[in-house]
Amino acid sequence: MFTIVNSEQMGSYSCFFEEKKEQRGTFNFKVPELHEKKKPLITYVGDSVVLMCKCQDCFPLNWTWYSSNGSVQVPVGVPMNNKYVINGKNANETRLKIMQLSEEDQGSYWCHAIFQLGESEEHIEIVVLSYWVPLKAFLGIAAEVVLLVAIILLCEMYTQKKKKHSDDGKEFEQIEQLKSDDSNGIENNAPRHRKNESVGQ
Repeated sequence: MFTIVNSEQMGSYSCFFEEKKEQRGTFNFKVPELHEKKKPLITYVGDSVVLMCKCQDCFPLNWTWYSSNGSVQVPVGVPMNNKYVINGKNANETRLKIMQLSEEDQGSYWCHAIFQLGESEEHIEIVVLSYWVPLKAFLGIAAEVVLLVAIILLCEMYTQKKKKHSDDGKEFEQIEQLKSDDSNGIENNAPRHRKNESVGQ
């Protein structure tokens, strides 16, 4: 029998059975892992968010939370800051509530499950957005719609103006044609009057 008393003894062990055919047994000793992979949590400035870690079928001695905006993990200081609340309904889970989120709260958070022979951790990512982000997208779409409507109206105005000039040109040509016809009629009648007058004399 082999007894593990500290974390340095954790690892893989093998035993052999000397029989006609050698048999081997391998055992892996390690603390329970928090396997659940979570997608980044997307939230907005001023909101609250609850982060949760759970160890299935195991009961850690204690839970601790850390935050990180880089490579260094900093313990979440609950007693000194009313911004955080840590609790859990059962011994195998922990919840971290962050209130009044700001853009500075964005980053990585780690929950550590502490066992007698070691620790296991889980990583959760938080993305904190300003309300201007979705508003900018909406304003961009609205600007595109307004621009499209303006282009359509300008095209309609240009088409109507071009059509009006075309109609005015046709009307002017018709008037000129009528004047020309009247003028030709007068000129054709004038010699006849002169001829009649000369005959009368």
